[in-house]
Amino acid sequence: MIQCKTLIPLQELDLKIDAANAQIEEKKQKAARMHNEIENDAALLDKKQALLKKIQLRRRAAETEFDSLNTTIKCSQLKLESAGIPPAAYAALERELTTQKSKASEIETKILEDMEKIETLEADIAKGEKVVAGRREHLAQVKARIADEILGVKKEIEDLKTQRGQCSLGIETGILEKYEELRQKRRGQVLYAVESPSCPACGMGMPAGFISSITSHDGAESCSNCNALLYWTGLRD
Repeated sequence: MIQCKTLIPLQELDLKIDAANAQIEEKKQKAARMHNEIENDAALLDKKQALLKKIQLRRRAAETEFDSLNTTIKCSQLKLESAGIPPAAYAALERELTTQKSKASEIETKILEDMEKIETLEADIAKGEKVVAGRREHLAQVKARIADEILGVKKEIEDLKTQRGQCSLGIETGILEKYEELRQKRRGQVLYAVESPSCPACGMGMPAGFISSITSHDGAESCSNCNALLYWTGLRD
C-alpha cells in the first residue's frame, strides 16, 4: 500500500504541466505544418517555372525551324515557277514542296499548342505566386501570435512548477521517489481513482483479492498488469 492522498494534488499539477507542454508542442506543430504546406506549394511553383522555361525554349526552337522551313518553301516555289524545268525534276520538286508544307503545318500546330500551354502556365504561376506570398505573410502573423501564446503558456508552466515544488515539500521522500519513478516510466498519469473492478489505465479486470485489499484502506495499490497506482473511490462494504 502507498499513501497517496498527498500525491493526488501533486499529480494534478503534473498533468496540468503536461497539458501545457502538449499545448506548446501543438502550437509549434501547427506553424510547422503551415510552413511545410507553403514550401510544398513553392516547390510546385518552381517545377511549373522549370516546365515553362522548357516549353518556351522548345517554342523558340520550333519558330526558328518554322521560319527556316518557310524560307525553303519559298525557294522551292520559285523553282517551280521557273521556266525550263524537266518534268521529272518538276515532279520531284513538287513532292518535296508538299513534304515541306506538311512538316511546316505540323510545326505550326506544335507552336500554337505550346503558346497555349505557356499562356496557361504563366497565368497559373502568377496566381500561385500571389497565393504563396499571401500565405507566407499570414504565416509570419501566425508565428508572431503563436510566439506570444507560447510565452504565456510558459509563464503558466513556471507558476505550476512553483506550486509543484511547494506541494512536493509535504510528501514523504520514499513516496515521492516512487511516484517520480513511475511517472518517468509511464510518461504521464500514475494515480487512478477506481470505482469498478477493472483498471482504468490498462482496462484489465482486477482479481477479487486485489479489490478486497484496495477497498480496505485509503491508500493506493499497484496494478499487477501495468503498475499504475490505483486507489478506491467507489462504494465500500
